[in-house]
Amino acid sequence: MKAVVLEAEWAPRASARISDRDAERQWARIASDAYRNPSVDLRTIADPGEPGPTEVVVEVGACGLCGSDVHMFETDDEGYMLLPYHLKAPVITGHEFAGKIVAAGKDVTELRVGGLVAVEEIQWCGNCRECRGGYWNQCRNIEDLGFTINGGFAQYVKVDARFCWPLDDVLDRYGDEETTLEVGALTEPTSVAYEGMFTRGGGFKPGGAVTVFGGGPIGLASVALAQAAGASKIFIVEPIAERRELALKLGATHAIDPINEDAADAVLTETRGNGSAMVVEASGNTKAVMRGVEDTLGVGGKVIVAGMDANAAKINLINIQLKAGSFYGTVGHSGTWDFPNVINLMAAGRINMEHAITRRFPLAGLVDAIDETKARGNGKILVKPQL
Repeated sequence: MKAVVLEAEWAPRASARISDRDAERQWARIASDAYRNPSVDLRTIADPGEPGPTEVVVEVGACGLCGSDVHMFETDDEGYMLLPYHLKAPVITGHEFAGKIVAAGKDVTELRVGGLVAVEEIQWCGNCRECRGGYWNQCRNIEDLGFTINGGFAQYVKVDARFCWPLDDVLDRYGDEETTLEVGALTEPTSVAYEGMFTRGGGFKPGGAVTVFGGGPIGLASVALAQAAGASKIFIVEPIAERRELALKLGATHAIDPINEDAADAVLTETRGNGSAMVVEASGNTKAVMRGVEDTLGVGGKVIVAGMDANAAKINLINIQLKAGSFYGTVGHSGTWDFPNVINLMAAGRINMEHAITRRFPLAGLVDAIDETKARGNGKILVKPQL
């Protein structure tokens, strides 16, 4: 089969804290601490083989290109990749995907060959202290499709059936497999936003205002979910005009260009000084936006830190204290209800994530897709391995 494989040099920084076990298997909890000089190429490799008793083989229909994928190829002055997340190279990248089941193990009972599914990135064990406490994304034995084990920039992926969620209801809504698989590939990034806003953050009271910093895929999903949850006003703060337009299509009521406008002034004016019940940081550039996050937060409001940034940011905590505000750190999507609830919202037409899709590439075009994504001008770019 065809697959895109990432290679990188294992060279832990002197300051990196890496356990003996992780060093032995060259498994980095923070890739930017350990891997440098990345490269990628399209290869012909062996098919994943027959599924085990609880596994399925998925023919990938569409796989989203994430900012994390781009950070694997962006490097600092010393050649270290900018990815602030797990990695074990070499690996087939890609973690936001949907596809068709082409083979199933003998013990798989709730999925069928020929069925369309969205696949969870985070492969949680279910047995460790963290999983048993409901912190699936913090699993002590975590593996990640597209980061530490082979992912979706390939024609086929083998995965345990418990990480697959049927797209039957989405297919009923859209009526064709191609559109269903494209929308299904957005289940993962939308579930990342859902995890932060609702599973970790506990949501907001309908009628409250929501401000989202960053109009990339996670920010766009946050806008759509805020509308579905009953926000009265939804502010997108994003310097790129194309992304502001996408956010308006997905439910934003106000689009703010932070280059030419003061976000806090705009939000406080439109909310008559009340600020936001929830602020989602989805830019991944916390140093640049944190002051705006503090100033747009309303009394009793919640800050959801969904953007990933390895750099330190200054927070004036008294601004949060005086507002009785709360911060929620979040990463990934939980192993419980994020995926099925997002799929239900897609199927019901409560969120219309197809509006976030702006470009499509074959596997051979991945490098070009990465270059486009680096410009931060697109919404969601999809890679379609069967093209």
